[in-house]
Amino acid sequence: MAQDRIDARGFLASSQSAALVDCHYLPRQYEPNYAYPLLVLLHGKGGDEDQLVRAMPTVSRRNYIGLGLRAPHPVHKRDRSIGFSWGSEFDAPGRGAFRAPRPMDPAERFRRALLEPESEPMTRLEDGIFAAIRETRALLHVHSERIFLVGHGEGAAAAYRLGLSFPERFAGVVAVNGWLPDDFQALARFDALRGFPVLAVHGAWNSRVPLDHAHRDVATLRAGGLQVAFQAYPCNHRLGADMLADVDTWIMNHCTNQPLA
Repeated sequence: MAQDRIDARGFLASSQSAALVDCHYLPRQYEPNYAYPLLVLLHGKGGDEDQLVRAMPTVSRRNYIGLGLRAPHPVHKRDRSIGFSWGSEFDAPGRGAFRAPRPMDPAERFRRALLEPESEPMTRLEDGIFAAIRETRALLHVHSERIFLVGHGEGAAAAYRLGLSFPERFAGVVAVNGWLPDDFQALARFDALRGFPVLAVHGAWNSRVPLDHAHRDVATLRAGGLQVAFQAYPCNHRLGADMLADVDTWIMNHCTNQPLA
């Protein structure tokens, strides 16, 4: 990114040099000498790296640097691409059970084993996200202890998995209309997760993931000793301005060590 672009207020910058395509949001008056909290933004299924970056002004125009990441798997509808997905590991609850896996051609299986023997898909995804964070920290002034994962829908499932697997690397997880991934041991790192901050915000009319399911996820995390704040809103699965305002308040409370009301 050219320096004149960095200096431009509120500039949205995209890069395709990293493992995951990314897009940055800069505060309206970016101050290079100030260490900003970083919001790692993981979009919903069918979205892209711009989806949550476009919502950043509603969260705050000055408090954060945003890093929007594009999921690695294309999503197609009627033979045309409509966006991207984080993978079948993050399917909405109950949906993956009804989808038979597409059989892989033996030649393709052999090719993948030959060319990609060193890592599993989840490892590559984790490596790509961590690489994007490192590149952002090299480019912009980010507070190393104020890196938050913010996910929407399927992206919230990915944020949960990453944050609960590596709690020492993140200041907290924000899950917007999200869910804990199936077949994931959310509390495997029980000792490290005690007191780990999570904010879950959910639409009360969400038909994709009912409110009862969100309540069960929150109860699971609280039983494991995580510090979980939860709020429901009179909306469906879409992002709402009141949701995003509460996300800003929660993150800033944690950044300034102020107790939640």
